[in-house]
Amino acid sequence: MANDDMHVIMYKILAYLYDCMKKGEEPQNSMISYDSDLLGIPAAYWNQIMAQMVELGLVKGIAVRYYDNSPTVLISKPYVTLEGVQFMQENSMMSKALKFLKESKAALPFI
Repeated sequence: MANDDMHVIMYKILAYLYDCMKKGEEPQNSMISYDSDLLGIPAAYWNQIMAQMVELGLVKGIAVRYYDNSPTVLISKPYVTLEGVQFMQENSMMSKALKFLKESKAALPFI
């Protein structure tokens, strides 16, 4: 796995939103933006990942609009759903993403 693999990016976003929820804090939209220190990926790739997460019901508070078959993401008040938490904890690819992040010693205090 690599730091920019889809499952790793998804895990980072879900873990951050879940950590905020558990602490009773409002997530900072800038933390889950494509150009954040946490993600650092191209905008088009980020839009695709976020659209997938919304379509799967993993997150809410995020709107997806399609222009010329390309998604554009609008973040208002993002939060992880129960489905998102279960996906993060039970999906085998998410387990591999977590293992990768721990082994790479990623500076993510919420993991």
